[in-house]
Amino acid sequence: MKFFDMFKNSFMVYSSSVEKLYCEYSSQLTGPLGRQRMVVLPDFNHYDSIFSRIDSAAVSETSIVIYPKHEQGKTLLIVSGHSKTAGTREKLPLRQGLKALKMGYFGHNPMLPALMLGDLREFPEKRLPYLRLHSVDCDKLAGLSGFERSDIAKGAWAKLAAYM
Repeated sequence: MKFFDMFKNSFMVYSSSVEKLYCEYSSQLTGPLGRQRMVVLPDFNHYDSIFSRIDSAAVSETSIVIYPKHEQGKTLLIVSGHSKTAGTREKLPLRQGLKALKMGYFGHNPMLPALMLGDLREFPEKRLPYLRLHSVDCDKLAGLSGFERSDIAKGAWAKLAAYM
């Protein structure tokens, strides 16, 4: 949960059940102790940061993950994914990795990263958290105007500017 909170309101969150993208949200744990689940709640005070009519066909899972790496007493954030140019799995520091995402280095064209339910996971052998990224393809959002698609693209990267 702490790992997810580091990125709160930085990545868009997609809800397939209501076909919406949220840019402003909060998260909390619910349920009985030992079986708690994380719930993401949209911030309805920022109605301009909620995008509707986002068809699930426009959102696809990627091989790209973000995880912490402990090295020499410091914690670094790593972006890892399959590189289309090198043909291997690449591991880049967060700043470089996000720039690579934006340029299409990981083979998903210049992608718009988003999170979905279940993207916060844990490496079983190391008990380290990681986030699996999804990609939003604005070209597949046929029900939205060009202005709306452009607004989603700009919003996605504006939220991540602090990390780049």
